[in-house]
Amino acid sequence: MKHRNAFTLIELMIVVSIIALLISIAVPSLSKARIQAKRTACAARLHQIGVALITYMQETRDRLPHVSYMPSLGPAPLTTPNPVYIADVLAPQLKGEDKVFQCPEDRPNRTDRPAPNTGLSYFETERSSYEFRIFLSGYTPIEFASRRFRGGPSQSSTPPNKIWVMRDYANFHGKSGKSGARRYLYIDGHVTDYEN
Repeated sequence: MKHRNAFTLIELMIVVSIIALLISIAVPSLSKARIQAKRTACAARLHQIGVALITYMQETRDRLPHVSYMPSLGPAPLTTPNPVYIADVLAPQLKGEDKVFQCPEDRPNRTDRPAPNTGLSYFETERSSYEFRIFLSGYTPIEFASRRFRGGPSQSSTPPNKIWVMRDYANFHGKSGKSGARRYLYIDGHVTDYEN
């Protein structure tokens, strides 16, 4: 009589249960890691834009560029006949690396955008997933800080690490009001959540 080495049904069920338990533990962790990786990639791209912006400012005596807020809709707030894209302004400093302007979470088929941009990503229409703070257009950081905070000597200037210059056009990384929903680039080049 030969003796067989085989699993019993109970042993197989225990093994399958353990594997299912491990998968249920691992999947949320992997999902969180994937979300964090995309936020980190977004921050890295904004940081590259920040380096390009600092270089641009060194070439323009500390002046920030004049650009359109939503170029796909027109040149506003500029009075030029054609819109000015931030991607075009910083192209020389970025050596034509236009993918730097695309947040990994700015995907096509967006349903939250009104016509004529319904279903399109911000990168597709604005050539940037990141909006430029138009109130800074043409100012130096010192001029902007003194213009923004008129009211007393204690508020006469704001350090560059407190003035954001670009941010995600929308809450790409979470729900509105939730910490980390948008990434912000500050004039000094650091990227973080909103700090002001």
